[in-house]
Amino acid sequence: MITRLLLFSLLIFISCHQNDGSQLTSSNQRMEDLIQPLVNTNNYSGTIAVSNRNELLYTGSYGLMNHEYQLENHNETRFFIASASMMFTSVAIMKLVDQGLVQLNDPLSKFFPGYSKGDKITIHQMLAQRSGIPRIGNDDDVNYDLITKISHTSDELLAYIWEKDLLFEPGDQYAHERSDYIFLAGIIEQVAGVPFGEYLKEEIFIPLGMEHTGHYNDQSEIITDLSKGYAPDGLYGIASAPFLDWSSKTGHASIYSTAEDFVKWGRAALNRDLLSDESWGLIFKDHGDGVGYGWFISPHDGHERYQMNGRSPGYSSYFAIYPEEDLIVSMLSNIYVSLPRITGPLIASIYFDEAYEPIDIVNEQLSEEQVEEVLGFYQFGEDFYAPNGSDSIYLENGGLYGNWGGLIPVKEGDEVYRKFIYRTFWSDIEFIVKEPGDEVQMIFDGYLGVKRNQEE
Repeated sequence: MITRLLLFSLLIFISCHQNDGSQLTSSNQRMEDLIQPLVNTNNYSGTIAVSNRNELLYTGSYGLMNHEYQLENHNETRFFIASASMMFTSVAIMKLVDQGLVQLNDPLSKFFPGYSKGDKITIHQMLAQRSGIPRIGNDDDVNYDLITKISHTSDELLAYIWEKDLLFEPGDQYAHERSDYIFLAGIIEQVAGVPFGEYLKEEIFIPLGMEHTGHYNDQSEIITDLSKGYAPDGLYGIASAPFLDWSSKTGHASIYSTAEDFVKWGRAALNRDLLSDESWGLIFKDHGDGVGYGWFISPHDGHERYQMNGRSPGYSSYFAIYPEEDLIVSMLSNIYVSLPRITGPLIASIYFDEAYEPIDIVNEQLSEEQVEEVLGFYQFGEDFYAPNGSDSIYLENGGLYGNWGGLIPVKEGDEVYRKFIYRTFWSDIEFIVKEPGDEVQMIFDGYLGVKRNQEE
């Protein structure tokens, strides 16, 4: 173990360099080789920071923070971090636990006595996303897209789910429905006696020196250096993302930050600042399905890793800490493509000096002859992201598309393309074509879909 850590530290020392135009070291050159093709194809713009043992190894800013005004991203550009916001809500609750103001086994009804399901739901279950509380608009009874255009308080958001049935008995399973964390934000406001964003600022952001991080309060707020969010358009284009009032995501996706502020956050987590060791231990405990309190507990190629990622219209984020190696990786983007979730671990592999498999995406027109066997309707099973979901694959203007957008070809040395990246989710797609007349399969991030006649 000691030899491994000494070797890792030596590699880090050798590769220590900021992306400032001077001679890149081997690790940072590999970083450029990894990221630049993604920038060139409009799949990534944003900022990246990598740190080890209180030292920034790499900072890089790519693409534009605003295309209309041609403003470039820089190290202080702020990005909404979507579901990665949950990390801050969980730590805020655990601060109240450490102070004896909240207990993990407290029923939700203690704080919201009018909520009829509150007696059977605990603070612990909400932190671990095992409460069964549905997300806003889960049954299409309200227009969630419209709700996200309007400023909301936590109480106003809770009104949309107040009378809804639970999806399952509390504790039975994990579900990323997000409403748990709206309730938790409301509890913070009740117990602390200040608005949610003010509590985070005074108790977390200021103590950690996170000067560029905050909670979005309402549309009147002026946030300097805030990037504009964009969405994928076709295979390689981008368009403006729809407007969101981020207060409609209070508690679970309302935070903006910078890559370097995220490093400060990671350092606090590694040092176990702000909270007791016991509380950090509960945050990083797997409470089922690889889920802690606002973090995912997910080893990476044999390395202990705690991470969180997020995506919401206009933005995508990835953040991870590796306790054994004391490595922190943050990757923020103002394009609504889930690329950081996939690319972030590759960045860690570079600084571990480990091999990774690069993706050779290509930008070229496809002919029907190249893809004709894979065109059609695919049926997935109960275990798919959307249980029993389906996808229809078609060719349009030389590009392959499905229900969720464009599929970018991956070059494998031949002219008949079988591997693709589903751009919106940055998901691996492979079509399995055996012999003529055999069943054609679509492998979507490991999930099996089978080509069928749509009428079947």
